[in-house]
Amino acid sequence: MLTRRNGIAVLAGILLISLAAGASTYRRMTLDTLIQSSAFVVYGRIVESRPAWDAATRMIWTHTGIQVLDGLKGQPGATVTVTEPGGILGDIGQLYPGIPQFRVGQEAVVFIYHAPGQRLRVTGALQGVYAVRTDPSTGEKLAFPAVPPLEVVYEEGSVYSRTANQQAPGPEGLSRFLYTIRQKAASR
Repeated sequence: MLTRRNGIAVLAGILLISLAAGASTYRRMTLDTLIQSSAFVVYGRIVESRPAWDAATRMIWTHTGIQVLDGLKGQPGATVTVTEPGGILGDIGQLYPGIPQFRVGQEAVVFIYHAPGQRLRVTGALQGVYAVRTDPSTGEKLAFPAVPPLEVVYEEGSVYSRTANQQAPGPEGLSRFLYTIRQKAASR
């Protein structure tokens, strides 16, 4: 009986360690930090999403082709390909929390950095992606952050005040957002 309990305890410990190792945490990045940390910032349309096995890393990587509609920082060219871990090949799938997934036809503003292995990756994981959608009532294109807004827990009876750096980004008019990025990138 004692041996069986020890075995169960060891298995539970291994399971907890493996779950913790698979968890991902990213430092929250401001718009300024995203711009500063990126080699390129583009507004574009996803034209290709192709998963491939990488023998060197023993992982699936998805290569996403982005047609550049507006280059806001750097000289990305007419298209740029970002490579992110994860994807589905046949009956094998790998998913990494916080890693952006794109779909063909989607429009987005994407912050991109040079990563090891001659890859271009999204800066700040999901923080570096702003989905672009059209407001059906006005026809205006809006940029929505891919990272959900911060949740704040308020305890009844306590004093709460939200500071400026706690403000979660919300949807913004695309043309204004692109103008802001362009201005901030030029001042660097």
